[in-house]
Amino acid sequence: MKWTFPELRTFIASYCLLFQFEDLQCLLLRCPWINEINLSIDTSVILSKYSIISSRSEVRRDVNRNLSSYYMQSGLYGTSGNPVFSNISKLILEGRNDITDMNLLEISMLKSSLCYINIKHCTLLTDDGISTLLLNCRKMHSMVLSYTSFGNHSIQTLCSLDPSDSFSYHKDEHAHVMAFRLQELHLEGCEDGALCNFVGSSLEYLDISETVVSMVSLAPVIRRNSNLSCLKTAGCRNLLFEQGEVQSTSGNKYGRFLQEITSTCYLEDVEMGWAFCPVRVDDLIPSFSKVRRMTVGLGTTLPENILHALPEICPFLESLVLRFQVISDRVVRNLLESSTNLQVLCLHYCLGNLTSFSFQTMAPALRILRLQWVTPWITNDDLTILTQNCNLVELLLSGCKLLDSSSQEIISSGWPNLACLQLEECGQITLDGVDSILDCKALEEVLLRHTGRGIGRTIITDAIRELPLLRKLALDLCDASEGGYDTPNVPEGKMMRSVRMSRCKKSVAAARSCFGEASSSSSNRKPVQHRETIVLEWSSRQLTTTVVEERL
Repeated sequence: MKWTFPELRTFIASYCLLFQFEDLQCLLLRCPWINEINLSIDTSVILSKYSIISSRSEVRRDVNRNLSSYYMQSGLYGTSGNPVFSNISKLILEGRNDITDMNLLEISMLKSSLCYINIKHCTLLTDDGISTLLLNCRKMHSMVLSYTSFGNHSIQTLCSLDPSDSFSYHKDEHAHVMAFRLQELHLEGCEDGALCNFVGSSLEYLDISETVVSMVSLAPVIRRNSNLSCLKTAGCRNLLFEQGEVQSTSGNKYGRFLQEITSTCYLEDVEMGWAFCPVRVDDLIPSFSKVRRMTVGLGTTLPENILHALPEICPFLESLVLRFQVISDRVVRNLLESSTNLQVLCLHYCLGNLTSFSFQTMAPALRILRLQWVTPWITNDDLTILTQNCNLVELLLSGCKLLDSSSQEIISSGWPNLACLQLEECGQITLDGVDSILDCKALEEVLLRHTGRGIGRTIITDAIRELPLLRKLALDLCDASEGGYDTPNVPEGKMMRSVRMSRCKKSVAAARSCFGEASSSSSNRKPVQHRETIVLEWSSRQLTTTVVEERL
């Protein structure tokens, strides 16, 4: 690369498991002109909240490299004047859960240039390690810290005075702290509610989904950051409770939180959850006129008149995710017909009486369609109409029990460029095997659960061989035609990240499916809950097999 691409500025090696941290060190030494590096991989499916029954690891047999020449001399670290490390401004390490605090300390050598870092799901990092990185890299303005141990120490570092700040005077008393210049802050899944100390006023992107941040912490942040264009708060239950006095600009309590947001910000990306009710059309116009991506989740209920008016309220809408909302044919049909830029439509656990009429309209821009437990009536004829009306690259269907083995051919021939296919509780789609699914050569992620007992023992090896881009595969032992699946230590493809296999609480015998004891009357069969998941996860150095007491 050094001699062939002398003008190269951006290097992307995403999903390349065999590219290790030592390779990053070598890259920085050999190609110092690069200013953006992306080494992200799929995040681990095993979170700390899950109960682990057992776990074992074995070294990958395809890893046999001499890394001695890749290690830098320790004297290079912390050399602020070294021009070799003066160009890297953006570094993405998302999903690299083998990155440690020591690695972060080594990354600190980029302190003269690093402005953007993504360490999402780097689960080995501690609050002290992240704090040390922030203390050294004071030029940082964008940080993706989701699902890390970011907490009080890190927020204190963000809000401490910067001794290197050259500005002698500023009308804002907080101008000399790092947080003042922060533009992006992603804290999704971080357990600490430390946002209460945040004093920044330049934020454009804030994600506090699935955190314990309270309204008393969030309200002042909203008021200070009028340029906020993205706000994600889904899953923040603490927003429901007042912890202290939270005064709003209108003099009301935080119950008018949405009104306060819309009077302060013009959002382009919003995730609404708890504390966003009640919602009126007046709350959304005109401040939602620039929204391109919207997610409405548990804790917020949009009335039908607002859902129907979304194409008018948000004329540039590109992505819409609805969870636990009440929907109708009128709403969905209007979205597909009137939102001409709509590329993503996800309906999860929504109530209402949808029929096939909802999707009998052209939606040429639609690329991602997820229908989770909302369309039990879908037949092969409905699938055929969908293939004619939209060109999908991602399809998720669950609860569509009228589908059969012929559905595979409709899906694979209608959408040959699918990158993601997830089918759950979908009749007997895999009763005769998965040959047609393996014809979709662009597939990167496949999930098949309760889709018919016809999946052969060699499915994992076959999928890796036939699908060169496959990274994630999820199966159900109930669908195994021979009682189980063979699991290879060394995947033929270099992209494979994880395989998940759910299994019933009771053993699966010939006379039992995913139900209890076989019975002549189907009405007497009782579903058996899936209590365990076997997870095979490949990293750059090893294969880890974990049994989790959850259905993942």
